[in-house]
Amino acid sequence: MSDPRDDAQRTVFDHRAHFLDSSVVRPMLLGTQAYQQYFETQFGDRPRHISPYVQMEIWRSYLRNIIEFYFTLRLPTIPTLSDALTFWSNKHQTIKHKAIEQLVAQLFSKRSVNFSRPEDKEKALKALELLIRQFVRSFQTRFTSTEEDSTQCARALAPLNVAAEDLVDELKRFAIGFDDVETCRSLCLIDHFLLTLHRSDLEAYVQQAADLPKNSQTRGFIRIAENLQDILEKGAIACSCRRCEQIGDVVIALDAPRHMQLEHTDQAFDYLCPPIQQPHRKHPSETQVLGRDMS
Repeated sequence: MSDPRDDAQRTVFDHRAHFLDSSVVRPMLLGTQAYQQYFETQFGDRPRHISPYVQMEIWRSYLRNIIEFYFTLRLPTIPTLSDALTFWSNKHQTIKHKAIEQLVAQLFSKRSVNFSRPEDKEKALKALELLIRQFVRSFQTRFTSTEEDSTQCARALAPLNVAAEDLVDELKRFAIGFDDVETCRSLCLIDHFLLTLHRSDLEAYVQQAADLPKNSQTRGFIRIAENLQDILEKGAIACSCRRCEQIGDVVIALDAPRHMQLEHTDQAFDYLCPPIQQPHRKHPSETQVLGRDMS
C-alpha cells in the first residue's frame, strides 16, 4: 500500500527505536509498580518516542478529566472531596471514572486527606495542583516527541504551561482551547490524512474486516473498520474529533515511523500493522503481568 512519506528515510528498521502507543504510555505513568517495572525492563534506557497525536490522546483520556475534576472540587457548592467524587460518579461514564479512580489511588491514598471534612478541601485542591504539574513534567521528561503529526491535530497543540504562577487561569485557558473541537477540527488535516494520503489503506482495512470472523479477538478492529467505512462513504463531514477518538489506533498505526517498532497492548494493532508493514509488538496486559508475578 502507498505511504506518502519518504520511504528512503525508513528503509532500515532499528529494533532499539521504540514508538509508543497511548496504551503503553498510560500504564507507564499510571499503572501498578509491577506493570511499570515490566515496561522499564522492556525499554531500558533507550528513548521512548511518541507523536503529538499520542500526547493528545493522553491529554484527552486522562489529564483533561483530572482538570475537570479539579474544577468540580473548586465549586462552592461542593464542600468536600467526598461530595466531588459522588457528583463525578453520578455524572460521568466509564472512561472518566477510570481517570479519577487512578487519581485517587495515585494521590490521596498517599496523603492525609479526609474525604468528608470541609476543612480538607483546600488541602485536596493543592494536592491536585501538584499532581497536575508533576504529571505533565514527568510526561515531558520520560517521552521524546517525534514532532511529526501528518494529521496536524490542533488539539495536540493546545498550549499548557504547568510552570505558570497562576495555574488556575492556565488550566482554564488550556481546557477552553482543548475542548473547542469545532475550531480544532477546522484547523486539522484528518480528512486529508485519511481520504487522500491513506484512502487505499482504509479500503483495505474495511475489506480485511469483512473477511474476519466476529469474536473477542477481532471485535475492536471490526468496530474501527465500521467507522472507516462510514468515513469512506460520507467523506470529510464524517471526520470529527469524536470520530478521531474512535479510530485513534488507525491514525497512530498509519502515522508511526516505519523505522521504529510500534509498542502497544491493543489487539487492533495486530490487524492494522502487518498490511502497512509497520513493525510492532503487542505487550501483555497489566492483569497478565500481575498474574505472571503471582504464579
